[in-house]
Amino acid sequence: MRDAEHDMQRQQVNEVGAGSRDGSFPGIVAGRQYRLYLTGEQDRKAVRVVGCCRAVWNAALEQRRSAWRLARRGVWGVEQMAELPGLKRSPGFEWLAQDGIAQSLQQTLRDLDVAYQRFLTGAARRPRFKVKGRGESFRLPQGRDLPVRRLNRRWAQVRLPKLGWCRFRLSRPLGGEVRHATVSRDAFGWRVSFCVSLYRVPARPNGGAAVGIDRGVAASVATSTGELHHCPGLPAGQARRLRRLLRKAGRRETARRHRPSTQRKRSARHQRTLDRTAKLRAREARIRADFLHKLSSDLAKSHGLVAIEDLQVKNMTRSAAGTLSEPGERVAQKRGLNRAILAQGWGELHRQLSYKTSWYGSALTVVPAAYSSQTCSVCGIVDAESRESQARFRCTACGHAEHADVNAARVILARAVNGQEDGGRTWPLQRGEPSRQQPGPRTANPRRKAA
Repeated sequence: MRDAEHDMQRQQVNEVGAGSRDGSFPGIVAGRQYRLYLTGEQDRKAVRVVGCCRAVWNAALEQRRSAWRLARRGVWGVEQMAELPGLKRSPGFEWLAQDGIAQSLQQTLRDLDVAYQRFLTGAARRPRFKVKGRGESFRLPQGRDLPVRRLNRRWAQVRLPKLGWCRFRLSRPLGGEVRHATVSRDAFGWRVSFCVSLYRVPARPNGGAAVGIDRGVAASVATSTGELHHCPGLPAGQARRLRRLLRKAGRRETARRHRPSTQRKRSARHQRTLDRTAKLRAREARIRADFLHKLSSDLAKSHGLVAIEDLQVKNMTRSAAGTLSEPGERVAQKRGLNRAILAQGWGELHRQLSYKTSWYGSALTVVPAAYSSQTCSVCGIVDAESRESQARFRCTACGHAEHADVNAARVILARAVNGQEDGGRTWPLQRGEPSRQQPGPRTANPRRKAA
């Protein structure tokens, strides 16, 4: 399952039921994330709440697997929720009632239902057991039980069940009514993410020019206007420190695995190295997120139509290791390419544009990605030899030359614009062929007519 706050941010809804409280206009759902500053006692309670949710998740997952393995029977969250009160009263499970939050435990079972639904539809892999220290979070589904009060210009408080009033840094206004919240922890500490209903008038079309964007590795994003954007990473000194810590952690992990099974607990130095590595990785992720948010907001505000190609990032970043009987080739090179692709945030940029375009009066169009890097944006001829190098494109037919990524971005824009004019169909820019065998007056390729 995806991260909790990502699920909140991606809930872009143009119309929320009957709209606002007075029914004057519909609302928009947005995510607001803040850093929590918990006291020592609140931190210990939050850790116990996360542990209770993790225990319920693992127990429910094992119950579902066992029911299917033994009786070929499916078990779902409603049935398991009915067993929660009895489990809390059972001997030895009193800690579940003392430390756990009832709403969060029930929400954990709902999240497991969603995970299974995504698995059964092929959208995600099979749900797995949760481990301590990875993806720690708990959800609070009822916003009316989460009062928020502002202390001053920079600080505010939220009352969380079992934890009481918790301070958080008010880096931006909430701007609406809280629907639900997620409390999570990363290498830098705790944070709270609110799902907020923003009661405001939906943005009108901004009237900006259309733009096509091509995503790559050498240049993270290239636009049809000729701009190249590069996703920043860690500074050179911090990048060297991260590599050094990763090597140190690898040596200590190898030594730990060679010890007897009764002496494989991580030492304090080993854990300290892992914590430092996690902080640097979290800092790198925040730098990337900051870049992507600024870029996606600028594209959505400045252009009335944003065209993007349909990239299957998950398939593109699969391992080439193969199997024992059929080992893969050039595995190390493919691994490096996979890391470079994931470091650009292709999927995250697509996700952010999907809701920001509607916020700022723009529209997002997704077009096929086939042969976009080999197609000439001027004559439409497809030829692999036109791609002279990673950054150089020179058409073998008409001689048009420009940056390869910019040329691909213009091809993507042409496919989007012609697809809209053609009732939603995107004709292929391949040797002037029409989009159908018997094209009508609106489906014929205009480039072929001009020729």
